[in-house]
Amino acid sequence: MFEYFRLTLLVLGAIPLVVYPFAIIPSIMGLGSKPHIDIPLFNRIMNKFFLWGVLIYPFVFFGCDWFSDNFKEYDLILASLPMFFLLLLWGSFHFMDAPAKYET
Repeated sequence: MFEYFRLTLLVLGAIPLVVYPFAIIPSIMGLGSKPHIDIPLFNRIMNKFFLWGVLIYPFVFFGCDWFSDNFKEYDLILASLPMFFLLLLWGSFHFMDAPAKYET
């Protein structure tokens, strides 16, 4: 029964890998660019975490897949880590833009 939950979590974590070839190039370009505006430190950290997180996601997914297959006592916890990592990526994507400064 738990094997089905583990496989379901891994399939849900594998869905973003379908668009990974289209996401790797903008992430590399974003890491190579230099901003021309002064961005707050929090937003710079979120930006870098998102760009690096997109690049390392296949390693996170396949590592968790291998570990959840080999360590049966922690298989559901390890299979849910890619979904948690995707949640962190979503949060960093939400906060990576610099806040707009309006002059009156």
